[in-house]
Amino acid sequence: MNLNLENKRQVLIIAVAVLLGLTAALLTGNHIESSIKQQTADLAKEFKKNDAIYREEVENLKKEIQLLASRQMAVAQQQATGPAGAPSAEIPKSSLALRTPPGKRALTVLIDALSAVGGLINPGDYVDIMAHLKIPSPANLKLPEEKVTAVLFQNIQVLAVGTNLQATGGYEQQQQARSLNITLAVEPEEAGLLTFAQNNGTLQLVLRAPQETEIRMLQTASWEALSDYVLDKHGMELTIPRSRTMIQPVGTGIAPAKGDEEVKPYIQIFRSGKEL
Repeated sequence: MNLNLENKRQVLIIAVAVLLGLTAALLTGNHIESSIKQQTADLAKEFKKNDAIYREEVENLKKEIQLLASRQMAVAQQQATGPAGAPSAEIPKSSLALRTPPGKRALTVLIDALSAVGGLINPGDYVDIMAHLKIPSPANLKLPEEKVTAVLFQNIQVLAVGTNLQATGGYEQQQQARSLNITLAVEPEEAGLLTFAQNNGTLQLVLRAPQETEIRMLQTASWEALSDYVLDKHGMELTIPRSRTMIQPVGTGIAPAKGDEEVKPYIQIFRSGKEL
């Protein structure tokens, strides 16, 4: 009997403990839920407050940007009109200056149409420039001027033909013209040398293929170079005697003796050791 009473008491204690635990858990859950709701509400209020501040800052920034843009536009219009109110000259997109590569100079040379590849040349092409020059003899020697032909510059870009800056491919007018103004892109040092060569001889252009960019060491063309080339390639020997001239002080008035007349150059052609 006492045992049953003791068991009932323990069961009652356990039941009360469980009930108290459930009550505590329920109260804790309610407190946590209430705390979460409160924190959520606080965060929502803070977000709305910050959002309003951010929106106001964005609107102020937009106004500042619009004001700055209007000021820049006003300055640009003022610069375009100038102090006198007249529009200033703008550089067109087709300007030769904008088409000149950095580090290069645009130089125009006058070349007859035949020497400019027969007029078959366009802006954007690349050419080699040959010069036919007369080398003067020393002042105290009465020798004829020596003529040489040399490739001065290679892989030079053509910027313009006349006033044409576009590669149109129209050659009829260029072929009919006697001479052409060819504008080339050259180095600053090359500009002076090219001008000197044009003033002391004639120029000729050699058109390159679009894929050809190699720079070669080329021999200066002369009678001696031609003779060596013909002998090497065709087995023919060109005998080119030198000109013979009386050498005497200037102003002596001494006439050359008989048989001392100047011998003009001539060509002898040999094949297999026999003169042709």
